[in-house]
Amino acid sequence: MKYNQYAYVETSFDQQVKELIDINFLPRNYEDWSFSDLLEKLVKNAIAEAKTDAAKTAKLNEFAVSDHETLADFLKEKSESIGTEQFYNVALQLLGYHVHYDYQLDDPTRFMQKNALPFVQDISDNHKLISAFYRLLNTRSKNGQILLDVMAGKGYFTQFWGQNEFKFFNGKSIPVFDTNKVIREVVYVETDLDTDHDGKSDLIQVTVFRPAETNKGLKVPALYTASPYFGGIIANEKRNHNVDENLSDASTWNDPQYEHSPIVKAEKPDGSSHPATEEAVHKSSYPLNEYMLARGFASVFAGAIGTRGSDGVRITGAPEETESAAAVIEWLHGDRVAYTDRTRTVQTKADWCNGNIGMTGRSYLGTLQIAIATTGVKGLKTVVSEAAISSWYDYYREHGLVIAPEACQGEDLDLLAETCQSNLWDAGSYLKIKPEYDKMQKELLEKEDRKTGQYSDFWEARNYRHHADGIKCSWISVHGLNDWNVKPKNVYKIWQLVSKMPMKHHLFLHQGPHYNMNNFVSIDFTDLMNLWFVHELLGVENNAYNQWPTVMIQDNLQADKWHEEKDWNDELGQEKSYYPTDEGDLYADGNGQAKKSFTDVGGIEFKKAGISESDWQYKFICGDEKWAKPSLRFVTDEFIHPTTIVGRPEVKVRVKGSLPKGQISVALVELGERQRLTATPKFLMRGGQELGYRFGTDTLQEFVPDKKTKAKLITKAHMNMQNYKDMKKPEAIEADKFYDLDFLLQPTYYTIPSGSKLALIIYSTDEGMTKRPLEEETYTVDLANTEIKFYEK
Repeated sequence: MKYNQYAYVETSFDQQVKELIDINFLPRNYEDWSFSDLLEKLVKNAIAEAKTDAAKTAKLNEFAVSDHETLADFLKEKSESIGTEQFYNVALQLLGYHVHYDYQLDDPTRFMQKNALPFVQDISDNHKLISAFYRLLNTRSKNGQILLDVMAGKGYFTQFWGQNEFKFFNGKSIPVFDTNKVIREVVYVETDLDTDHDGKSDLIQVTVFRPAETNKGLKVPALYTASPYFGGIIANEKRNHNVDENLSDASTWNDPQYEHSPIVKAEKPDGSSHPATEEAVHKSSYPLNEYMLARGFASVFAGAIGTRGSDGVRITGAPEETESAAAVIEWLHGDRVAYTDRTRTVQTKADWCNGNIGMTGRSYLGTLQIAIATTGVKGLKTVVSEAAISSWYDYYREHGLVIAPEACQGEDLDLLAETCQSNLWDAGSYLKIKPEYDKMQKELLEKEDRKTGQYSDFWEARNYRHHADGIKCSWISVHGLNDWNVKPKNVYKIWQLVSKMPMKHHLFLHQGPHYNMNNFVSIDFTDLMNLWFVHELLGVENNAYNQWPTVMIQDNLQADKWHEEKDWNDELGQEKSYYPTDEGDLYADGNGQAKKSFTDVGGIEFKKAGISESDWQYKFICGDEKWAKPSLRFVTDEFIHPTTIVGRPEVKVRVKGSLPKGQISVALVELGERQRLTATPKFLMRGGQELGYRFGTDTLQEFVPDKKTKAKLITKAHMNMQNYKDMKKPEAIEADKFYDLDFLLQPTYYTIPSGSKLALIIYSTDEGMTKRPLEEETYTVDLANTEIKFYEK
């Protein structure tokens, strides 16, 4: 497995020396040291777990420079140079690799080349030795972290605790802050909203974790995670909406309207500030934040309106949610009032903050980053938005249909609001909030319109992309290409806008479903974010803007291969169209003329079988006779050369149904029995990454080759036949009349290997995502007017 590294900044020798001396790793008078003595000194400094010189000296006997000599014996020889093989035998042991199990002492550099670990040749004088160690400290160890972070986890940087300043190494902040003394406090930010209609502005509970050094005058940036889950969730799967129901006539749609909650102008800061009086009981819950907290960045969490400790009611995806979450940034920047408690009598300022805020978080937490960024709020300098929704319609709907996120059949806006309405957990709040909460639940249920699934003013208010021109901060998006919870078009569509804007922007696409990627083996993502935050929030010139390509895409065949692209769109490839044949083939010159039919039975057989949605999907795409029957399948010949599909495939289907309503689904599938990557990353070293010194851990993980499977879903999409003219305006349709459907599938970047085939599947009910009708409907497809078009490279 390659330990790819993008965060290492090329540095001059003079700068290397300066940084090594600054962290007490290199003696100031290193020029006066003999080569052998300096080598011993630097190795001992790297053995951070040994706290005395005697203990470090004893440890030297545990290292081997060759298959016949220990490091201790080698140092006794007082050599004036060290061979490359000898040096890297020791280096690999410092990096946590094991002789005979991971590599062999007779050829360590071969192992390093295989794993993309850097090494230098000809370590023959003090200068070359210093450069070799500088690079070694910045080399990724077996646990995925650079050696300097491994040393930090063993207490190396405790010697700097209490010095009240940031320290940087290779452009990144290092953990010189005393994590035993982190200040954990709660304040209450006042908003301009009154979502619970009590005549007072809603207060938002904000939890702050900041270095103790900030009480001595040090000003630090803040990493803010807007998390509606932070105060807890109210789980109620039994209330999920019924999806086993017939489709409705969408032409009855009446365009439900969005209405904003009352505005109540908040107080202005009066210049006074008092310390917080409430201690945080919740813990920081995001490893990237904790990692950066040990390196001097405050970590701030808030759930916003309706969450535990806050006023108001949840209004999923609405502008009120955005405004309340953005209020926290205004307070951090000095532009909004916060109080020490809910009596609203004593103001408190974030005078410890330097006014520069970054945002982090995945899923809903990433979604709110997009929402807040579109407001252009002052103080927000950057977002690192992972697996984020850019339009709530694209989360719960698609092309005029009610569509569920993966493993969430029957969920919708109203139920997510219920899940996050955690202030109902407190009895006093329950008495006050429940009547207004019930009203809002009724309104959400009515206006989300599960009957027709159509786009409306209600959904337009939850489309952040239409406010993208307000974005002023730098931008990093992270998304899984196999994320069927927050589907890839959410990131694709916002990226098409952001990528054309002047601020700096980056995109990471990994092979996961709904996952973070900060602890992957194959890329040093956490180090990149350290570099990024130091540049964006501390203003340090560290080459962060030019350090890695604009778009990084993990390969679906080899997890340790990352494609470096300038963009992610159709233009990466050449247009290619395939057409079905009457015999069930799919060719570039296919000329099918037949009209082929299948009968959809909704969820009838699925419910009888009692299998899971994921089991159904695998059986379905593999062509299992029982489950493939209600579909049409067209398959290419085996690909001679690997072919990568990029961007958004487009399908055109001429189809009729036996009822005056219908839903059409289309999937692209790779067929061929072979080993594929695991669906989720495999835990390789549970708790193996130290985030600081005795300050929490993270687990190293990566996708690895799995057992052989017969097929893999590449992409799919669904469409309401009543939207054949306009995706935003349904039309009545007639039974047994052909209509031309033209719609886009989810975007992808997928390599079909040689020997595999590509299948186009046309069907109706998707058991995991669409409604599951109780009535049969026969669909007939006119092959002469059916085409799949995509871009390949």
